[in-house]
Amino acid sequence: MKSYVLALALGMLLAAFYAVQNSGMVIVKFLMWQWSLHQGIWEVLVFAAGAVLMWITSFAAHIESRNKYRNDIKELKKRIADLEEEKRSLLDALQRGSASLTKEASSETEFVANEGTEFEK
Repeated sequence: MKSYVLALALGMLLAAFYAVQNSGMVIVKFLMWQWSLHQGIWEVLVFAAGAVLMWITSFAAHIESRNKYRNDIKELKKRIADLEEEKRSLLDALQRGSASLTKEASSETEFVANEGTEFEK
């Protein structure tokens, strides 16, 4: 922030020197208006207007990119939530499948301890 203020002050100082050195009068006509200004003052005003327009343009571009990043973040959060839900459902299905397999395996065969043979129910 300090460097920005320093650069702004330096720019203003240079503009003031420029305005003092170019003290000839200039007639500016725009549509139906007409002004008589010093050349240096006029050029400094035109420069300042250009700087303001560039600031407005860059601010609009900043807002646009910020909104784009916000939308990207929303989409990625939604994708993460969808993937977590899919992971949860797959884990549930895997647990149900392994539980039913162990239940089926234990009920399919039974060992007869005294004879050492097995039979199916």
